[in-house]
Amino acid sequence: MRVRLLMTAAVLVAVTLLTPALADAKRSVPQRFYGVMWDRATINAPEAEQAAQFELMASSGVETVRTVFPWWKMESDPGQPVDFSESDRLVALASTHDIRLLPVVADTPGWAAIDPGRFASPPRDVDDYTAFLENLITRYGPAGSFWQERPDLPRRPLREWQIWNEPHLQNYWDTNGRGTNAWAPEYAKLLKAVKPVIRTADPHATIVLAALADYAWRHMARLNRFHINRYYDVAAINLFTAAPSNVIRGVRMVRRVMRKGGAARKPIWLTEATWPAGKGRVARPPASWQRAWYTTDQGMAQRLKAFYKLAIKNRRKLRLGKVVWYTWSSQYTANDLFDYGGLNLLTRGVSQQKPALAAYAATARRYQGCVKTTEGVCR
Repeated sequence: MRVRLLMTAAVLVAVTLLTPALADAKRSVPQRFYGVMWDRATINAPEAEQAAQFELMASSGVETVRTVFPWWKMESDPGQPVDFSESDRLVALASTHDIRLLPVVADTPGWAAIDPGRFASPPRDVDDYTAFLENLITRYGPAGSFWQERPDLPRRPLREWQIWNEPHLQNYWDTNGRGTNAWAPEYAKLLKAVKPVIRTADPHATIVLAALADYAWRHMARLNRFHINRYYDVAAINLFTAAPSNVIRGVRMVRRVMRKGGAARKPIWLTEATWPAGKGRVARPPASWQRAWYTTDQGMAQRLKAFYKLAIKNRRKLRLGKVVWYTWSSQYTANDLFDYGGLNLLTRGVSQQKPALAAYAATARRYQGCVKTTEGVCR
């Protein structure tokens, strides 16, 4: 009897150890491929609601959450310690549900800005930015103080850092009279200062280029003039266009420019893609591309499904490593098309899943090879 019990126990252990491997064998996408953006309504929701949203994300197949770590808010006063209170809570939620955060480190505080009165001003001294970034890695990296303080959590350090967002846009990198294209040399200088700091703090961390939107291939070509290819590990783009096939076409164009810039083998991450369900909810957009881009609830679900299918079909050829939907949750009330891109409606304590969430979960289950629990584990 004892031998039989020991054999049974051994079989159970073997099955338990094999389960993740079997799940991985069914996957047809890389780990952390399915992502969403965490912003808008969710970041101001009560803690209990945020926890509920993370449970829903995990069970829907979300494996990556991209969010902003706002420098201006976390280090508003250079004489005071960095405020990690909100980021601690977010890192804890992500760790609990086996979701990896992709922090966008951006937004200069007034004391560090070239133009203190302008919110989107870039930093005056790149060393101020790199010092903040080093503080983040010291807090959340492999040897981070956060993990020492929270032994109750699964240890899932942050290893990917996105250096700013859409610096070619005045809303994110205000050049204020320094020339329309002054952003390119200024951003290249920042990026070059970042690499040695990150490599020292965490030699195996991934440096993610700022997401490039609109005519992303042109912006990449402009950055290539400053020989940035050795200073980032992953390129990132945010493309918004009428048809899912046009997004893939845009990725191909960026890939060609990267090849010319000496970065042919570097992965590309789509860090924002969406088709907002604003039709019938907002005034008819004046721009023709926006009229072709925005859609209905059902249209958003259909385009999401078609988009992920195309992205996965082309991912090896284009070295596409991650796709992030914009956005996880929004209010569906503002006169802003992006506010109608949420997979989940969240407003005034009311949460409502949109048809696109069911489509997202279905495609995640298919290509991840399993159904996930609220802890992000394959059943």
